[in-house]
Amino acid sequence: MEERKKRWEVSTAPVDKTVFLIGFFVILAVVITMALFAEPAKGALGKIFNFTTNQLGFTYIWFVLFMAGVLVWLAFGKYGKVRLGGPDAKPEFSTRSWIAMFFCSGIGTSLLYWATIEWVYYFQSPPFGLTPESAEAADWAAMYGIYHWGIMGWVVYCIPALPIGYAFHNRKYKALRLSNACAGVIGDKAAAGAPGKIIDLLFIFGLIGGTGTSLGLGTPMLAEAISRLFRIEHTFTIDIIIVCIWTGIFTTSAALGLRRGIKRLSDFNVWVAFILLGLIFIVGPTRFILETFTNSMGIMFNNFIKMSFYMDPIGKSSFPQWWTIFYWAWWVAYGPYMGLFITKISKGRTFREIIIAVCAAGPAGCALFFGIFGNSALHMELNNIFPVVKTMNEVGAPAAIVGSITALPIAIVILILFCILGFVYSATTVDSSAYTIAAVASKDLRPDQEPRPWNRIFWALALGGLALALMNIGGLKALQTSSLIVALPLMIIMVISVFSLLKWLKEDKAEITQVTPEKLTAQK
Repeated sequence: MEERKKRWEVSTAPVDKTVFLIGFFVILAVVITMALFAEPAKGALGKIFNFTTNQLGFTYIWFVLFMAGVLVWLAFGKYGKVRLGGPDAKPEFSTRSWIAMFFCSGIGTSLLYWATIEWVYYFQSPPFGLTPESAEAADWAAMYGIYHWGIMGWVVYCIPALPIGYAFHNRKYKALRLSNACAGVIGDKAAAGAPGKIIDLLFIFGLIGGTGTSLGLGTPMLAEAISRLFRIEHTFTIDIIIVCIWTGIFTTSAALGLRRGIKRLSDFNVWVAFILLGLIFIVGPTRFILETFTNSMGIMFNNFIKMSFYMDPIGKSSFPQWWTIFYWAWWVAYGPYMGLFITKISKGRTFREIIIAVCAAGPAGCALFFGIFGNSALHMELNNIFPVVKTMNEVGAPAAIVGSITALPIAIVILILFCILGFVYSATTVDSSAYTIAAVASKDLRPDQEPRPWNRIFWALALGGLALALMNIGGLKALQTSSLIVALPLMIIMVISVFSLLKWLKEDKAEITQVTPEKLTAQK
């Protein structure tokens, strides 16, 4: 028994009480504030959000473009072969499982939600002064979601992984934190002190808001699907049951750890997703899906630069503020979390491998969902099979999403698979979020260690309880807004981390380019 306890202590990292308690009180303070001052808080945050998007929106645009340039330079420049963990480090996971883990953790049920329904917003309020609900508006509506969930968003997910990963695996910083990734610029003392704690607090707050967004969208959608499947009324009780189910799934997964929990959950998720997408593609409007997706690719490639810089200062349609800038800020709020998670699973991978995989597999997977789910629903609207637009406007997005699914042939099979995928996506996202917060709240975490199980389970339960509390008091929207506001200082922190990485790469040039005798033998 004593020997087993020692092995457990060696394989898990102790809790950093300061970060843990601060993170706990952040969540507690948010819930209490939203409960006692819900309306004033939402109003104030709404004004701040409008200011940041309208007055500072250009900063989000330039930030994403700058980071895209940095990734291209790192992937195909002299540092492309830098390997996390050193020249002889080997990957811990197969490429398939590795991609499945970061993809499933990065999108959650939000992808199911927006892939099916996002085109409706663009169809009714299109960009560039197009006529609403026209044929041209439909063409752009089918494409724009693919752009927002495409390479520019995944650039934001990828960029934090490199400085965080290099600090943790190569520079051997003992804690897996965003603050350590900035140490090259702000110094080790500041990273370990109050400035570092503030950086990690902003990371936790952004992650809570980003996760809340996914849960806030996914829970009502899943509740609507379950209600339709069992022919029962959609009430808040159903929402509670939904949250309890995926809380149970990801709490179990969190207790099992990275290899037995998140890895298996992600692998299962990918198989269910492929089966569901394949069924909808076969029984749905196959030709329309292929032709519209092809058309969308043409529109996107022809207008990529135009969309990337679109601000509409003359027309003042607010389209870029409410959509592109909103999305870029949301990706930024979630970006450090993905950076930490990708870091944990990417030991043995080179910068080039990480950048190409994240910026190719991520957008490709999202495009597949939008191309099949979105175009299937669009076909139903245009051909009067199911009134998607009317249902969304009069009943709500969850009813429109589930309605478009149940209008397909073999609807019962597709709906069951949709529910399974939704539950597992929710579980995977929150599981990874809880794991990452637990890693930040751990002290002296080595690459071969995981956070303590009770630490992971606590954050899993906290996120589930937070989702329920916020849905009940109506404060979820305010938390989503606050996560976007946090994105502004997070952009500054991410820029600091990039310059920190560049400083380290320059200092370590001899070490990172060295090929060891063991590697030469392996190559022979």
